[in-house]
Amino acid sequence: MTKAELTAAVEAAKTETKNALQTMYDALNHGQQKQIVKDEAVRALFDLYGVEYSE
Repeated sequence: MTKAELTAAVEAAKTETKNALQTMYDALNHGQQKQIVKDEAVRALFDLYGVEYSE
């Protein structure tokens, strides 16, 4: 696997994960969204993958 192929595969995996996390977050009601974002580990994961959330 070349560096370009690896980079493309990693980017595809990150995009897929971001989309899955965003879908999960968007499916929650407002109260659930507030509760899940309070968790530091979840917030760090959301920030890592670029999930849009509000506190």
